[in-house]
Amino acid sequence: MEFLLGGASSMCAVLFTNPFDVLKTRQQLEGELIAKQNLKERSYKGIRQSVLTVVRTDGLRGLQKGLPAALLYQFSMNGVRLGTYQTAENLGWTRSTDHPSLTPLLSVFWGGCAGLASATASCPFYVVKTQLQAVTSGSYTARYQHHHSGTISAFVNIYRQSGVRGLFRGYTATLARLVVGSSVQMSSFSACKEFFLRYEVFQRSIVLTALASSTVAGFLTSVLMSPCDVVTTRMTNQAVSASGKGLLYANIFDCFLKIYRSEGIHGYYKGFVPMYLRVAPHTMLNLTFWEFFKGLHERYGKH
Repeated sequence: MEFLLGGASSMCAVLFTNPFDVLKTRQQLEGELIAKQNLKERSYKGIRQSVLTVVRTDGLRGLQKGLPAALLYQFSMNGVRLGTYQTAENLGWTRSTDHPSLTPLLSVFWGGCAGLASATASCPFYVVKTQLQAVTSGSYTARYQHHHSGTISAFVNIYRQSGVRGLFRGYTATLARLVVGSSVQMSSFSACKEFFLRYEVFQRSIVLTALASSTVAGFLTSVLMSPCDVVTTRMTNQAVSASGKGLLYANIFDCFLKIYRSEGIHGYYKGFVPMYLRVAPHTMLNLTFWEFFKGLHERYGKH
């Protein structure tokens, strides 16, 4: 049940936050391995210009590109992640009564374990989602575009070209991204919630507590997760050889190095604003829906 509630809450959240995900992917792929000063034209500079570019080239529907894959990704990723974390919490593994100082560490550890499990379950959906979101009919600065006609054809094409390995392209980067993201997000959300609940204003409202906690947790998550996120997007979307090997990046370390050498630290934070605008409300909506569904389950599921 925990897994189902986690998955359902994130699917509700992604309906609102997918447009930011599209903008983030486009910004991260723009000017790939080109130094900032050498980038003459930018189609995705800032949120406003990015939205206008997407609407101009792909219409309003372009803002919801890759939505079916994003829904499947969120369901598999957050269903497993929140389900694993909640199960560990229910079993009392995330806090230590004998040594209270260990509680934050345990929280981070189980958040990381939940991230590890969810990365494995959701990697194929992430690959498809990224490749679909990167495709545009306009003039575009992504080095490579995978032209799939839809979600199912994307799975078929990738499998035909590279086999199961192709569906797990960039797995190490996805793993790093989700372990960092999960441990920071889950533990900082729990810590913020405990902090805010000391005040009477927050004790009266679940929504206000969730809103405040996820705004802080979302920012911390974005700052720490952005470099891994850029690397994951780049590795997932790169062109591949006939044998299914990546043509630009050999592995996660190679990708980190190449980005740093050609784009500097700035390269790791491409798409940061849409990422935060996606992560903060997504964290809020996701964890708010989750608390709401858990409340419903406790109220009606027990009868």
